[in-house]
Amino acid sequence: MGKSDSYVSQYRRRMLERHLIIPVNHGEVAYTLPLFKEFIKGTQNPDSEFYWPM
Repeated sequence: MGKSDSYVSQYRRRMLERHLIIPVNHGEVAYTLPLFKEFIKGTQNPDSEFYWPM
């Protein structure tokens, strides 16, 4: 991802607190919302309606 561990862990913690993800195995999480994985992928695709350029 090109992000530091502290940057990623901060957002992981926020998503866990909001019950958007649940831990599955060491280093793995599962999304709790239907189609959330597709939404996240869409935010990375410039042709998607969900794309958020940074």
